[in-house]
Amino acid sequence: MGKIKVITGKISYGLLFAAAIPFLLILWAKCTDTIVKLPVPDNLLFGYLILIAGALFVVSGIWYLWRFGRGLPMNAFPPKRFVKNGIYAFTKHPIYSGAVMISFGLSVVTQSASGFWLVSPLFTLMIVAYVVGFENERTQTIFGTQNYEPFLSLPTASDISPSFIERVSSYFLVFIPWLIVYEAFIYIGTPMDAISTNLSFEKHLPIWEFSEIIYSFTYLFALSVPLVIKNKKQLRCFITDFWCAIIIVGIIYMAFPFIVRQRDFTPHSFFGHIILLERNMDGETAALPSFHVIWAFMCATYYSRSYVRFKWIWYVLAVLISLSCITTGSHSILDVVAGFCMFILIIYRQKIWNQIRQQSERLSNSWHEWRWGPVRIINHGFYGGVAGFVGTLLAGFFLGRQYAIAGFIIMIFVIIGAGLWAQVIEGSSKLLRPYGYYGGVTGVIFSSALASFIFQISFYTLLASFAMAGPWIQSIGRLRCLVQGCCHGKPSNHNIGIRFTHPYSRVNKISGLSGVPLHPTQLYSIGNNIITGLILIRLFNIGMSSSFIIGIYLILNGLGRFVEESFRGEAQTPYWAGMRIYQWIAIINILFGAFFTAIRNSGVLSFQPNILSLFLAIGMGILVAIASGVDFPESNRRFARLTSN
Repeated sequence: MGKIKVITGKISYGLLFAAAIPFLLILWAKCTDTIVKLPVPDNLLFGYLILIAGALFVVSGIWYLWRFGRGLPMNAFPPKRFVKNGIYAFTKHPIYSGAVMISFGLSVVTQSASGFWLVSPLFTLMIVAYVVGFENERTQTIFGTQNYEPFLSLPTASDISPSFIERVSSYFLVFIPWLIVYEAFIYIGTPMDAISTNLSFEKHLPIWEFSEIIYSFTYLFALSVPLVIKNKKQLRCFITDFWCAIIIVGIIYMAFPFIVRQRDFTPHSFFGHIILLERNMDGETAALPSFHVIWAFMCATYYSRSYVRFKWIWYVLAVLISLSCITTGSHSILDVVAGFCMFILIIYRQKIWNQIRQQSERLSNSWHEWRWGPVRIINHGFYGGVAGFVGTLLAGFFLGRQYAIAGFIIMIFVIIGAGLWAQVIEGSSKLLRPYGYYGGVTGVIFSSALASFIFQISFYTLLASFAMAGPWIQSIGRLRCLVQGCCHGKPSNHNIGIRFTHPYSRVNKISGLSGVPLHPTQLYSIGNNIITGLILIRLFNIGMSSSFIIGIYLILNGLGRFVEESFRGEAQTPYWAGMRIYQWIAIINILFGAFFTAIRNSGVLSFQPNILSLFLAIGMGILVAIASGVDFPESNRRFARLTSN
């Protein structure tokens, strides 16, 4: 009987990944194809090549798992042996990589704009979230730590010279991702909400055609870096530095539609014609920050580490390349300055992170309280109050003066829903008044349905208004989590973790992890929410529908929460079927998000600042501050205490 149950489980699990998920992705692309209006590459040969390559990756991955691992690619029913050979010697995740290639290839072949620009990128993020948030942890639990370095992997942080294979691998790991991200924004073209980075006087600056020599030299400069790096540690840093640059700059390109108006000129030399040829192959988008400047200074950094005696030469060359961005008319001054600032951010990111981490640690141990008889006021309630103020204000501005009251009422339901949710999921004798995020979401949905009937306003407008406010509510609210010690992470190393030492912190009171470096999951959440918030602002600016904004918020929030949960270490979080309960809820969040993106004719939001929303926001801020920071510590009644005595 048990064997039949296992076989049935394997078949069901296999059908989910092999049939159900592909069907849902195709359906999602079909239902949103008229909503996403972006150009799709029309090279069908390119599409078929990606499609075939993806299929080969998937088939090869399955074959090697079956032949050498004695199993199938199913997380719930893993193979008996860890497979390292064949396609797995090239990449750790050939089946997932192949699935992504199939998704993009099929989108090109069918000329599906939604499939190419919406479904495939988000499907890729879903896979990354699944691997980081669940599969990596499960694989290590089953097989232990593996000494496994496929072709596409970071070299070890050692002082020995990189092998030829590792140098070649770095080209795949750095230049191809950069090319994909950069060319994607170039291909899309000038957006409808474009913001020019040119200063007024720049149109009068001359074009120095001969400076194209220095400008073009950047490509050779960049391509030669992996060849001159002396040891594996530097090569590893080179790869991770550019991964950070690609991710951060890609987010900036997505959230801020900066373009450069390249200066017109009549070429008078061979180099002038090269400038025009390069412009035809490039574009005005993906301008700020200038990747040319980032490449120049990053290359100078690694050349100076390998050839210290000529350090000044490499940085002079980087400065000249940066100036050539202006003298060739390819970039504005602001593009160049932003590129240099991004270089500084990447190079000193560890120091910047340490400063953020240290300030967060100070905040996490800043608990302070005041007592008046049976009443206690805790300082973390102030952060809750600010979150309530900002959320009510933003939602009220999107709803307008006419419906600001509806937004205020919905915020009350948010507080009630968050409190009731946590009572059911996380409530304990030590936590008589906890709050849960998903309870707040439930409160928004329920009260928005009620308010749409009472106030005769679109249900989607209400939800979208709170979706726009949601990331900022949660970002500020996480500061309260730091002080209170809730939503904390599991143990980590001292370079990443923060220590909670205050005796009243939940980390000490409930989890017993006082003084242990913990993953700063509150900061992870803040980062994810800021990115989500910026993307939603961009979607609002280009006039995307309310339902689409709701859907993207739910998807991005669900992806972030799924990963975040894998780093959490709260003792009271329940598990179900091998995953944390909130990871299952995050998956549901994503599915609902996909459904909302496919809804048509839901109207668009408008931004309408009004005084009434400001006064209501002040009142809500006070109310939330009381609800989240005032309690009766000596009482054992339900909702009386925010923490134990």
